[in-house]
Amino acid sequence: MPRLATPLSELQIRKAKPAEKAYFLADGNGLRLLVSPAGRKSWVVRYRLPNGSRPAPATIGHYPEMSLAEARINAVEVQRDAKKGKSTAGIRKAQQEVEAAASAELEAAAQQLAEVERVSFRAVSGRWMAEKRPTWAMETYRKARLVVDAYLVPKLGGLDMRQLETKHVRPVLVEMAKSTPQLARKARQYLGSIVDHAINEGLRSDESRLRLDRILPAYRSGHMPAVTDNDAKLGEVMRAIDVYPNRVVRAALILAALTAMRSGVVASARWEEIDLKAGEWRIPGMNPDGTNRMKTGQDFSTSLPEQALMVLREMRERNMGGEYVFPPQGRQNSPHLSRDTLSKALREMGFQGEHTTHGFRASLRTLGRERLGIDVDVLESQLAHAPKDEVEAAYARVKFREKRREVMQQWADYLDKLRTGDILMGVS
Repeated sequence: MPRLATPLSELQIRKAKPAEKAYFLADGNGLRLLVSPAGRKSWVVRYRLPNGSRPAPATIGHYPEMSLAEARINAVEVQRDAKKGKSTAGIRKAQQEVEAAASAELEAAAQQLAEVERVSFRAVSGRWMAEKRPTWAMETYRKARLVVDAYLVPKLGGLDMRQLETKHVRPVLVEMAKSTPQLARKARQYLGSIVDHAINEGLRSDESRLRLDRILPAYRSGHMPAVTDNDAKLGEVMRAIDVYPNRVVRAALILAALTAMRSGVVASARWEEIDLKAGEWRIPGMNPDGTNRMKTGQDFSTSLPEQALMVLREMRERNMGGEYVFPPQGRQNSPHLSRDTLSKALREMGFQGEHTTHGFRASLRTLGRERLGIDVDVLESQLAHAPKDEVEAAYARVKFREKRREVMQQWADYLDKLRTGDILMGVS
């Protein structure tokens, strides 16, 4: 049996002196006197609830305001009421103290979890993408989102960016390189940039960059497939496009071939950008949401040869007041045609590994120079490649505007002849 406490006396209570730490004097039957370091003496009683549990003791009064005899009576009442499930002032106060302590503990735990999440790779990479997005073209953002969300976050998401080391990311990159070597290189690039973002946020020191240069095995990356040295094959591509059953996709591919604009720009073309009378397509450098439309972020315009105007007029006749030239197809969720649909169409035509939508840019760059004798600077201007400086960019836009109109009609006529076979048959 537990040892019973010797009942207190008024003399003991009066003589009780404060100590460095609070201490209890037991009176028995659950009643104790708590003496604080400041000398305050409080009556505390332990009790049981109907379910048999023992919550935190209840403070029922203070000495000498409440005498020993009164404390014993109140203690019995509290214990009796608690056993019956009644809530008295002492019990309520004890419960409030327990709840307050539990709430404070939960809040502290929540703050700790929030801090752990704030410095995690998942959170830092998310903030990095949000900061970069306004400066990226949509396709650049899409690729970064794919690499980060599908490959990096599942493996590194919970790691503390303050403690991230090369040994943590190396296995992830090496594993990616086995199946997707090009994405692995993008992942390495993104990781370096994410670490720099963490440094800028003050989570890492300036000299804490990762050693990523020699992690990946040697790999010879290639350019996107493009027909650049075979007139017959390019003519085959143009004939396949000409008979492709989906009118919207066919028209978009023709526009991409005739203007050599990037596939994402073509797929998202708006009618407000197209001037059919002037034969001009004026492309804003930025999207309405502030992200890059053109890769350089600069406004751009290209002339539209007669063949391009023909397919655009056809799309205008089919259009029912929509914002975009090429509406989405099938179950696409985007407001306009997906750029991936164009590449998929060329694969369906049998040109996988030989030619892509982006490949028309390489075709113009090479064949335009070799077959048509177009000046390199004019070709670079048409491809909207970023000049070395802003002065040169402005000069090129002014200098080559009319020349580009001439050469793009020349390019369209050349593709027409390849499509009909006139060049191969020697017909002028």
